[in-house]
Amino acid sequence: MISFEQTQQDVAEVKKDLKELKALLLNKAETTAGEEKPIRVAEVAKLVGYKVQTIYKYCRHNEIPYHKKKEGLFFFKSEITDWIKQGKQKTLTEIEADTDAFLSNRTKARK
Repeated sequence: MISFEQTQQDVAEVKKDLKELKALLLNKAETTAGEEKPIRVAEVAKLVGYKVQTIYKYCRHNEIPYHKKKEGLFFFKSEITDWIKQGKQKTLTEIEADTDAFLSNRTKARK
């Protein structure tokens, strides 16, 4: 049986954790709500480690998210980061798990 003192300590710890979580969420909301400034081609090239010409080529083929205003190309760091994340290659373990799930579902469908 848990003592009253232990219960009080647990409640105090939970309250402390909730305050920390609330502070983190508020900080995240402020960061997200703040207007993100656009960046230019040279900054994107530096961010992803490609040449400027490569970024222009990706824009011509609509392979990278960008915004065009008059003669200028603009990018948002969050969109570039999301674009990079879309190229994630699965690990061997993830591929095996997907294969097992597919074969399991296929076997169930046949029954």
